[in-house]
Amino acid sequence: MTDSPSLDALVAAFGIAPHEVQVFAPAHPRFDAARGLIVLAAQFDAARPVVRQRYAPGTPARIARATGVETATVAALPLDADAWALPALAPEEDRASIAGLRGVMERLFAPDGCPWDREQTPQTLRRYLLEETYEFVDAIDRDDAAGMREELGDLFAHLFMQTALAQQAGRFTAEEVAAYAHAKFVRRHPHVFGDEEAATNEQLLDRWEAIKRAERAADGAATEAPPPGALDSVPMAAPSLQRVQSLLSRAQRAGLDAPGATPADAARAAIEANDPVALLVAAVRLAEAADVNAEEALREAGQRFTVAFASLEADARTRGAEVATLAADHHDVWAALHAHSTPR
Repeated sequence: MTDSPSLDALVAAFGIAPHEVQVFAPAHPRFDAARGLIVLAAQFDAARPVVRQRYAPGTPARIARATGVETATVAALPLDADAWALPALAPEEDRASIAGLRGVMERLFAPDGCPWDREQTPQTLRRYLLEETYEFVDAIDRDDAAGMREELGDLFAHLFMQTALAQQAGRFTAEEVAAYAHAKFVRRHPHVFGDEEAATNEQLLDRWEAIKRAERAADGAATEAPPPGALDSVPMAAPSLQRVQSLLSRAQRAGLDAPGATPADAARAAIEANDPVALLVAAVRLAEAADVNAEEALREAGQRFTVAFASLEADARTRGAEVATLAADHHDVWAALHAHSTPR
């Protein structure tokens, strides 16, 4: 081999078919580990951290020198070679990529995969997806970076479980899911991906709503059916306070006039009528008027109450007393429910 072998010469030396290999490019360091990878000498420094992230230290590799091709491991790739050749990885070996995780989940749901996974349906997996979502939210609230990473990993896995099932049933593919999301977010951000400008958040929201109205109208025309309503996308499975606040907000943005009675008047009337449902709706209206997320505010109040009550219990244990005998000394327990809520 020459001092500066051509790519064709390297491919031939490694005995790799050209269509089975890719070349590392520092400007685009993401690569498909399901295909072989060639790294040229000029790219060693840029490629080494990426390669060590994607491949286990003991992964066998080959290196090209002027004297021929030698073997090595990823942990001991030399910097004085002409090129490295990394092997294609099976999904279970591609440990640090979305494609690898997707491949693992699809393997589990394959006919010869895991018996438990093969029995699942979108409906049976629903509750696990909700549990993982709430666990991720809890990690956010704790500002727990490690917990967020782990719970996001579980959520990614669940998303690929659902697409694996959908692909098997011929309903849609993961690529179709990605194409939908890609088109949607590019389309809804013309101030980022187009020539439009938006100086304020109000302008952004107005443009966002206009784009969504156009989308709904287009969907209706495409299906020869009435266009989707402004409230159709509010999920039934959302927590009740969140759902009602979203319904009220979207209805008003769509043109519904606010009722004559103010939220405070409606709350007083509900109390006088001993109507808890009307009181809850009035409370949501109060939150919306104050730009407070009702669901988050009540959840935060519940957490404050939990912490305050745990302090009361700890105090009771320390004194060898009952909670009831110390409650009067802990005014902050109930007060924790009434702290001011932060805007959404």
